[in-house]
Amino acid sequence: MLGPGTILFVLTASLHPTLAAWDNLTLSDYKLKQSGYSTTVAALDKALPNVKVSDILADLNHGNPASSPGIKNLVASTAYRWEDTADFNDQDTEKWYPQGITTSADAYASGVYEGEKVQLITWHSDNYDDGKRGARVSFVSPGGKGSGKRYRHVLLVQPTGDDDFQAIKGLHAGGVAWYGNLVYVVDTTGGLRVFDLDHLYKVDADIKDDAGKVGSKYGAYGYKYVLPQVRTYNWQSKSGVTDLRFSFISLDRTTTPDSILVGEYHATRTDCRLIRWDIDYTNRLLKTSGSIATASEAVSHGNTKIQGAASINSKWFLTQSGGDMISFSWRGGKKTTENTFTKVPEDLSYEEGVGLWTLQEQPGYRHVFALDPSKF
Repeated sequence: MLGPGTILFVLTASLHPTLAAWDNLTLSDYKLKQSGYSTTVAALDKALPNVKVSDILADLNHGNPASSPGIKNLVASTAYRWEDTADFNDQDTEKWYPQGITTSADAYASGVYEGEKVQLITWHSDNYDDGKRGARVSFVSPGGKGSGKRYRHVLLVQPTGDDDFQAIKGLHAGGVAWYGNLVYVVDTTGGLRVFDLDHLYKVDADIKDDAGKVGSKYGAYGYKYVLPQVRTYNWQSKSGVTDLRFSFISLDRTTTPDSILVGEYHATRTDCRLIRWDIDYTNRLLKTSGSIATASEAVSHGNTKIQGAASINSKWFLTQSGGDMISFSWRGGKKTTENTFTKVPEDLSYEEGVGLWTLQEQPGYRHVFALDPSKF
């Protein structure tokens, strides 16, 4: 998107070599095709108890102890970790890895959903049981009236057939963004998967070895609730353009209109990109023309090993797997705050009045916390 910032970049590139890697790209090269709404959901509505987010928050079953992760520019009293008891251990398990984060401040500008503050955190099971259990999302409540943070996992599923569903095998769920009733999850090589919180279902938690319809019942590998996929946004390949990797995502409420920012991870490529698509607040969907969503901003940033990105008032923030935080604006240039994190950081989500939320994925170092963006 050309503008005064781009002009400044052209004039001062020789003075600021770090700016040379940042460049605007052709918007028409970055398109997604919107699918229709799942026809299976109506049948599932009839077959299963439909619950609300508030129902899940009233049925949380694990605790989030406070933690002290040793992170730079930490917002005080925000850090927590996952349950680690003799009976249940999310803090150290190698079966599931936390990845994406979004909050009810993304869902609505008021910061609450159904009257509650909530965080959603995605996990993948790529290396567990051949990845067949797919991905799950944790509903985390901040607690109140003397109670601490608590959470419950919900399995992400995709409808199959007329009245059935299955886990989404191999879904890495590297990033998540919440907008209204819709939850956008990145699919690394495919695009975006969209889930609808108006259609949360309760299933039989006694069914532990399968997901979907089992006889006359429905199960989800022992989970009590499932969240169904309702549509997709599929990447549209173009000759001469490297296929985009959908590694992480965040919502930006500081743009007009609101938008999502998607980026890609790669260990060695220096042509990785950040792509923005605008959202229609009236229906919570990406803005499209003839079912095609075209990028409203596309940038190459020149950094490797990026795990998450967010933008606030035209300033970008990127987490890097080596533990650094990178910030950039066209006017201010690039700044790297080395060793911000103690281990690999992941997705980012901005909550106005609090800070930039992120998390670490490695067993034993799984902390969730907010950072002060003004310090980067």
